[in-house]
Amino acid sequence: MWREPASWHRIWILASCAGILAAIFPNHASRAAQADHITPQEFSSPTPLELSPRADKTAEAHARYLQAIFEEENEGPDKALESKRRVLFLEPGFHQLAVDVAQHYLRRNETPEAISVLKDAIKSAPDQATPALALASIYLRHLQKPVFAEKYALQALESAPDSITPYELLCEVYRANGQTRKIDPLLDKAAKRNTPDHDFWLGLADIRLRDITRSHRRPSENAIQKITALVDRGAEVASDNPEALTRAADYHLACGYADRATALYRRALALNPNLEGIREKLANCLIHTGDNTEAAQLLDEIIAVNPLNLIAYDQLARIHLQADDLPRALDNMRQALLLAPIDPRRYEDLIRVSLRAGDPHIALRFADEAEKKFPYLTGFTLFRAIALSHSGQHAQALMAFERTLVEASNTNPELIDSGFYMSYGAAAEQAGHFVKAAELLKKSIALDPENSADACNYLGYMWADRGENLPEAEQFILRALELNPHNGAYIDSLGWVYYHQGRYTEALAELLRAAELLTTPDPVVYEHIGDACSKLGQTAEAIAYWQKASQLAPENTLLTEKIDRHAARLARQPSQATRPSNPP
Repeated sequence: MWREPASWHRIWILASCAGILAAIFPNHASRAAQADHITPQEFSSPTPLELSPRADKTAEAHARYLQAIFEEENEGPDKALESKRRVLFLEPGFHQLAVDVAQHYLRRNETPEAISVLKDAIKSAPDQATPALALASIYLRHLQKPVFAEKYALQALESAPDSITPYELLCEVYRANGQTRKIDPLLDKAAKRNTPDHDFWLGLADIRLRDITRSHRRPSENAIQKITALVDRGAEVASDNPEALTRAADYHLACGYADRATALYRRALALNPNLEGIREKLANCLIHTGDNTEAAQLLDEIIAVNPLNLIAYDQLARIHLQADDLPRALDNMRQALLLAPIDPRRYEDLIRVSLRAGDPHIALRFADEAEKKFPYLTGFTLFRAIALSHSGQHAQALMAFERTLVEASNTNPELIDSGFYMSYGAAAEQAGHFVKAAELLKKSIALDPENSADACNYLGYMWADRGENLPEAEQFILRALELNPHNGAYIDSLGWVYYHQGRYTEALAELLRAAELLTTPDPVVYEHIGDACSKLGQTAEAIAYWQKASQLAPENTLLTEKIDRHAARLARQPSQATRPSNPP
């Protein structure tokens, strides 16, 4: 009577799952496929079908692995661990499974078991880099033994010299062991390889770039050249891979080679117009190279396709800010805020640009909104105070400044700096609290004397304009000019001090110099020049400068009255009518 062999159930499993097993155990795929060639005659043969000991072990390993898969799926990884260990006992060269089992042991804090599994895998498959890399990682990260980690990382490198992973791990080992001097020769040796794998070359570039970033020092030209050479090699072998070209372009841009990056971004875009983020990266690169027109056009196209593209709005705002087109910049910043309303930095930027654009009411609206949304950020109370002051709501501004001072002193003391006291002092001056303003401005100067030019000038001009403390006012303005000798506004302040001291000739000389230095005509400076000319009896010149001031500030009715009064006086003095009407 025919008897079923003891190993027949293993053969049946092997035959029914030949496709899966061939993928799992490629070295034994031919043996597994033999089960497909059993003929009906062989089935009916009374001769028992026996497997060789080696084939029997392989069949059992395959069966155990399938059992482990089912157990892991239905009962969890712990249940499958015993079956996996049995597979490794039968097939210790199954290195991928060995790494999987080792990781499971690590999650259970059973490090010795993990090491044992990997060492067995290394003995059975010494030409495989994966177990050696996993073992090196355990020695480095779990046991803090970089010497042992180096041994196995070098073994992995010997097995896979054209893989980037051993180089990355070795560099980490050398850093942990204080042997950073070994990194550069290792990477130089790697750069002499001749592999067509773009990931290898870009990975080497990435390692070098990260080392530069860690050092926080300006990289040498030689270091940059080594990186760009690796990036160029990677781009060369990845000529038809848009993702790799984009990565290479990213590295070129990080090294400061925006032109090279632009060319690679264009190639990647041509290969795959739908590659995610490529247009935004190209636009950013064009901004770096100063081609804002093309960048803006590209970003408009991006928004037309995807009105929810946050990066595009941010980049457009950046372009318009560079062009000093503040209204369009604000429009894009508001759109970006709608897409990312939980980022307080967006509110801060909007408030700053609104104030710069001369629209304090918009700044105040965003400051109010941000203060309610982020009550724990005292800085928005300060922004609201500044916006209130700029919008003429001086009493409320002073209350907001005082609230900021109280709250920030406890929660955010670094906010109370020289800039805070400068803004607070200016608000107090605008509110008519001149004594308080002087105290606050002096605090600003004392906190940061080297950067106190604006505060010194503000305090000196405030006193000069009121005709008070003129000697001290002169000293503060001269201090401002020591810090910034060619500032037209400061020179106007000095001329105004001289004017109130009765030094009209000196005042006129300084005021004319201020007008020459200012890039934008200023009605206040022209009015001051007119006043100085008037004191010197140069009525025609005075009227001419007042008229220039009136054209720039038509809402200033006092100027109109001054012009009319002196024009009438000039009309009664024919001898002065022949003087030139235009200022020199």
